[in-house]
Amino acid sequence: MEAMQAPVTPPIAPTPKKGLGTGAKIGIGCGGLVLLVIIGVIIAAVMFGGKAKQFAEDAQKNPTRATAAMMVSASMGNMEMSAEDDVNKRYTVKEKKSGTMTTIYWDAKKSAPAVIPGDFSAIPSDTPTPAPSAEIK
Repeated sequence: MEAMQAPVTPPIAPTPKKGLGTGAKIGIGCGGLVLLVIIGVIIAAVMFGGKAKQFAEDAQKNPTRATAAMMVSASMGNMEMSAEDDVNKRYTVKEKKSGTMTTIYWDAKKSAPAVIPGDFSAIPSDTPTPAPSAEIK
């Protein structure tokens, strides 16, 4: 008698993958992140673009005043301009809670604004004194 052979079964095909592959998932994730960054840059440009442009223009005209004004606006209401002298480019900013004063003045030696703690009297003696027309609040 002949031995019976088992029927030959065709090979089983692998089941198709379900869902996205790893490369597609990484691509979507990175693409989404890039899209969020682009949207953030656009929003920041719309919100702060005008202020940055205004600051740049003010800094060209009077960099000392622009520095003092930026300190006041960046403090979100914690600081106020307590003394202004546009003639000699000197400005004193006061912290509302502690009363701490900071003076920004034009340093002719450095040709740049300088920042020191205190009021106008704290400005080094080699710098000319403020004019009597200084507006003090």
